[in-house]
Amino acid sequence: MATIFWVTCPRCGGKFYCHTQDLRHTDWKLLCPFCQHRFHQDESPQIVE
Repeated sequence: MATIFWVTCPRCGGKFYCHTQDLRHTDWKLLCPFCQHRFHQDESPQIVE
């Protein structure tokens, strides 16, 4: 079963999920599906694992 984590966009506040194995604790920028903002995980105001 795939594991996910929820992340909050620092620009619009939208919450969306990402695949833990591929994206968590990486330097890749995440893409908000709501406002198209690209940001690093450490910029997120909230991450729920």
